[in-house]
Amino acid sequence: MKPAASPRPFLIDTDTGVDDALALLYAMHSPEIKVEAVTTVAGNVEVEKCTRNAETVLGCSQGGYVPPVIQGARKPLWRPLVTAPEVHGKDGLGNTQRGKVPLRRSRGQEALETIRDLCEEFPHRLTIVAIGPLTNIALALQKYPRSLKKVKRIITMGGAFGVPGNTGPVAEFNYFVDPDAANIVLQSGLPLTIVPLDITHQIVLLRKQIRKVVRRRRSPLGSFVYRFTAPYMWYHKMTLGFNGGYLHDPLAVAIAVEPSLARLQKVRVEVECGSDLTRGMTVADFRKKGRTTDPDVVVSVDRKRFLSLFRQKVLAR
Repeated sequence: MKPAASPRPFLIDTDTGVDDALALLYAMHSPEIKVEAVTTVAGNVEVEKCTRNAETVLGCSQGGYVPPVIQGARKPLWRPLVTAPEVHGKDGLGNTQRGKVPLRRSRGQEALETIRDLCEEFPHRLTIVAIGPLTNIALALQKYPRSLKKVKRIITMGGAFGVPGNTGPVAEFNYFVDPDAANIVLQSGLPLTIVPLDITHQIVLLRKQIRKVVRRRRSPLGSFVYRFTAPYMWYHKMTLGFNGGYLHDPLAVAIAVEPSLARLQKVRVEVECGSDLTRGMTVADFRKKGRTTDPDVVVSVDRKRFLSLFRQKVLAR
């Protein structure tokens, strides 16, 4: 009998907002992988709140193992921080964290050292899933380039190619917050997969779908998911007309766990850093065949299969 394969090592870098929280739950309930660490970065909210949110969500996941959470960059490389409390709540987790404070603070350098150490510990085996601004990854790449070259693959949720942005007319939020970091990582030549808005906007979770599962199962985790997703879904109802939310970050994690969900195209991609009007815009020419060192861009996804996996790993708990 063939022995079971060991779980694949993952590191998740996150600006823990609502969809990031769902992504963490998806990862923690995927036995194919082991989340060795979670690093946090400022984005959806300030990094201290992101750290607290990650700790809260990991503590609610079902299973004995809880990975360490290491706090990272407090701001983008060279720009003021832009946050999105109107989308994720003032605390980043649907206003469920009122009164709670992070138990500890860590220097941002520790996140870079964690990224370096895991690349060295799992050479050509470690997958990094970056579901926030790419500040930590860019800093680690600049400080420890030899170690980062040992990463197996980086999956980044970001960019918008053929669809409007969600932060201004052309930019996706993660790349808008720190376009300089995004461009450094995308130009690095490292094995990279981009999961853009073109794909994540095809995946919607409706409020009534969560309500149905929560009422049927009545689990503490389901009730928590129902509460922390409420402002996120209300924001979409007010701005886009549907009572639900996009599963941006869970989809990125799912593709990292199960690459067969997605079809990829290798494309040269650059991120606009100089213009205020088009800050964070991803520019690519899909007519040309990409080079071997160019990123892979997700161009289609098995939507039905992903939603089935999401229900199993996140809602039906």
